[in-house]
Amino acid sequence: MSEQVGPAVRRRQLSRQLHEARTAAGFATMDAAASATGLSRATISRIESAKQVILPRTVRLLCQIYGIGSPMLDQMLMLATESVDDHGWQAEFAGVVPDWFERYVGEESDATQLWVYGAECVPALLQTDDYCRAVRTAMFPRLNAEGLDRYVEFRAARAARLAEKGAPKLHAIINEAVLRRQVGGRAVMREQLKHLVEVAAWPNITLQVLPFDSGAHPAMTGSFTMLHFPASTGVATVFVEVDSAGMYRDRPADFERYSWIFGQLRDDALAPDASIVTDLD
Repeated sequence: MSEQVGPAVRRRQLSRQLHEARTAAGFATMDAAASATGLSRATISRIESAKQVILPRTVRLLCQIYGIGSPMLDQMLMLATESVDDHGWQAEFAGVVPDWFERYVGEESDATQLWVYGAECVPALLQTDDYCRAVRTAMFPRLNAEGLDRYVEFRAARAARLAEKGAPKLHAIINEAVLRRQVGGRAVMREQLKHLVEVAAWPNITLQVLPFDSGAHPAMTGSFTMLHFPASTGVATVFVEVDSAGMYRDRPADFERYSWIFGQLRDDALAPDASIVTDLD
C-alpha cells in the first residue's frame, strides 16, 4: 500500500505535532497557550483534536510562541498547506454531513484499512441504497424526502471508494442479529444479503459473522470502527457512533483496547468462508 496520505491524515499529524510543541514549550494547559497566543481556548482545542482546518498563518503564530523554528517550522507549514483542502468530494454533500461526522468522513477517505464491527445494522459502506433508506427512516422519521435521498447518495459516494483502484482493505464483523432483522421488509433484506455475498468475494473485503452461540463478547456495548493509515503517519482513529453524535478515542490505550476487542471478535466469529450463505431462501 502506498505511503501517500490525504489531507485529513496530514491534519492529524499536524495537530499531534502542535500539541507536543505546546507541552514541550511549557504551556501545560490550553488556557495558558490561549492567553499567550491570543487565540481562544476553544480554537486551541479544535486545532489539537484535528476538528478544524489549520491555516499556515495560525501555524506560524503558534510556532513563534512555542519557540519552533526551521526546519520543524517548514515541515509544519507544509503539512498545513497540504491539509487545507480537506473536503474534496464531500463539498457536494456539505449540507448532509453533520459537524461531528466531518472529521470521520475525511479520515475514512484517507484510510488504508478499516476494521468495523456492526452490532445492530449492516456497516454503512456495505449497505444497499434501500437498506440505508430503511435504516435512516427508522432513525429520523421526520426527515423529508429530499434529505433522505441526499443521505442515501452520500453513503453511496463513501462506499464507491471500495471499488476504486487503491481501495482500502475492509474487514467487517457483523453480529448475527443484524442478518436476521427484517430491515425494510423481506425484499429489501434479501437484496442486502445478496449484496453482502457479492462484496465478500472482492479481494479487499473480509466479512465475518459473529454467531449467537459465540456467547458473551467484549463488544457488547455496540458498534465501532477503527481506521488505519500508513505506519509513517503514526496516527489511527477509533470511532464510536452514538445517537446523533460520535466519539473519537485517540489515546494509545484506546487503540490498544479496541485492537484487542477486534481480535477477540475475529477469533469468535465464523471464518469468512463459513460466514457466507449463498442460499437466501
